[in-house]
Amino acid sequence: MNLMNARSTVLVHIAKLSLVVLVACGSRTSLNLEVESEPLVRPVPSPEVCNRLDDDLNGQVDDPFRDALGRYVDLDHCGVCDAACRPQGRELEVTCGVIEETARCIATLCEDGFAPSRAGGCVPLFDSLCLPCVNDGDCGEAVVARCEDIGGETRCSVGCEFGCPDGYECREVDDEDGPREACVPSGGSCTCTPGDRFDLACALEDPDGLLCPGASECDDGILSECLAPAEVCDEVDNDCDGLLDEGFRDDRGAYILDIQHCGECGVDCTESEVPEGDLICGGDPFAPSCVLLCPDTEDGLMPGDRLDADRDIATGCECVLGALDDQPGPVGAEGDALDVNCDGADGIVLESIYVATDGDDANPGSPTRPLRTINAAIELATSTLGTDAPRRHIFIASGAYAETVSLADGVLIHGGYRRDFRELSPDGFRVEIRGETDALGGAGVVGDEVGERETVLEWVEVRGADAALESSAAFGIVLRAPRENLALRSLTVRSGAATAGRSGLSGSRGVSPEVAASEGAPPRAAIEDAGRTCRPGPENVVSGGTGGRHSCDGTTVDGGDGGSPTCPMFADTQDSGTGGRAVAGAAGGSGGRGGQDSRGPIMGISCSEPVCCGLADFTVPSRFEGPQSGTRGGDGAIGSAGAGCRDPFGRFSRDGWVPAENATRGTDGSPGAGGGGGGAGGGAEMTFFDDV
Repeated sequence: MNLMNARSTVLVHIAKLSLVVLVACGSRTSLNLEVESEPLVRPVPSPEVCNRLDDDLNGQVDDPFRDALGRYVDLDHCGVCDAACRPQGRELEVTCGVIEETARCIATLCEDGFAPSRAGGCVPLFDSLCLPCVNDGDCGEAVVARCEDIGGETRCSVGCEFGCPDGYECREVDDEDGPREACVPSGGSCTCTPGDRFDLACALEDPDGLLCPGASECDDGILSECLAPAEVCDEVDNDCDGLLDEGFRDDRGAYILDIQHCGECGVDCTESEVPEGDLICGGDPFAPSCVLLCPDTEDGLMPGDRLDADRDIATGCECVLGALDDQPGPVGAEGDALDVNCDGADGIVLESIYVATDGDDANPGSPTRPLRTINAAIELATSTLGTDAPRRHIFIASGAYAETVSLADGVLIHGGYRRDFRELSPDGFRVEIRGETDALGGAGVVGDEVGERETVLEWVEVRGADAALESSAAFGIVLRAPRENLALRSLTVRSGAATAGRSGLSGSRGVSPEVAASEGAPPRAAIEDAGRTCRPGPENVVSGGTGGRHSCDGTTVDGGDGGSPTCPMFADTQDSGTGGRAVAGAAGGSGGRGGQDSRGPIMGISCSEPVCCGLADFTVPSRFEGPQSGTRGGDGAIGSAGAGCRDPFGRFSRDGWVPAENATRGTDGSPGAGGGGGGAGGGAEMTFFDDV
């Protein structure tokens, strides 16, 4: 076919929405279109049907049958078009829903004995009942199946929505999402069946949420509740009530209620027999022990009764009760003269705290189990104030306590005791409080606004620590704003050593001259005229040195210039140096006098030759004077000293002690005067002899 001569033809056929174009092209000929078709028909909207087309031309395909995410959830088109969702098999009612993001037909009601499953069908309802499980997935596909705690065991159960089978009943169980109703065996256990009799381990929860071991009893298919064992003395909360060894310990935690567990579990006072009599659990109320039973205690206590205060069985009931109220003291007393209520120590033991150097701050603070530090005792005492059992008094046994004691309002501290707290002698049983270096002024005792209530410190020695920093004070006791009810009695107080005050700063040194002094020109022969005579004028002036140039605070204090010699003339004096300059009212150094001129050569009888030209052959005046040095300038006036601290004690601030701040700097000294210049040296006038 010759494309150059071919005709171009275009056929267009329109049928509904289809357009077919067939084109054949030739080159260099004009395009001749021949159209053979029916007129173009615009599409018309129609009701939407499920066919994956946009029938109603609203831009959305099958929109009445799909959800917002495009899933087919219509009952007649479930998952895909024309897939009707209808009950099948065990299903009684269904709906088109979504499982794992997929639309499918889901059972909502099943035949008896069946339940909807997690996959959407119907599965047997009770097949997994009472099977052991770890999680819900172990209990089958039924939606209502759960792994629950049944009778202390994790077993499968189902909800009560569809009823419970024979042998089961609907009960409330604890679920991880809260309580719910579930089908549980009528006996309360999947293990306990009719005819069985045994104990089953279970768990209890104490008031703090901690688990405790318990046991349930299976009796012919009936399982009891989880029961706690009886409490025994073993330092364990056996009955899971949050209390430890109740029935054996009192409110203070002391093992004193059971004579077979005295002071601690297992200490049985009934197992010991002593000739002196029977034993009971008593003595130190915070740390009980087996002590002698004194007959006078059986009908109540009254003055004159004999008690065992020293807890020594060999001494029997040695203490005579003098009074029920035992106040601290008196000094010098011991035994029942000090411990008048015979409770084992001075003071009322139940209302007191005891401290000794061999104690432990973990102890209850009793006479036999004292605390180690005074501050721990103060903290414990403060915590009891305002309670039904206050312990305001602190008794301290002899020894050194390296701590800064911080007094607390309402706490009474008494030192000077023997280790058993049954003798008081502050001089014999010295209690020394040694302050810490990081305390204010190394103080051994401090207090802030104490004394609103009765507050006491007595019968102790207080020694402050030495100051560690310069210009620091040292104190024994520091009290800020003490109140009227504070009492300090019978104390020996020594401060540490304070440090010396900080030295004043040295003044600045005077500066060197701005321009240094220069040396004069060296001696030389004169320049003479034709007659061998020194020619006066600048050419025969030998320049003297210049003085240093300097100023202090705007005041000129230059040194003097040296004298400048010129042509000599026998017995004349050469140029003197100039004086130094000084501040007003002061004198600079004076210039030195110039030297005298001599003459030569020597002629006459003293010379063997007509002319003597030796080095010493010069004629000098009868009182010859050589050149003089200038005098030194006067010293500047001394600056005035700074003022010292007029308040040697300084002052207190909220943060500590501050030294006095009224010391001042010394003033600068005045400038020194310049020294005088040196005098010019004398010359020699020489007579010339041309025939020599």
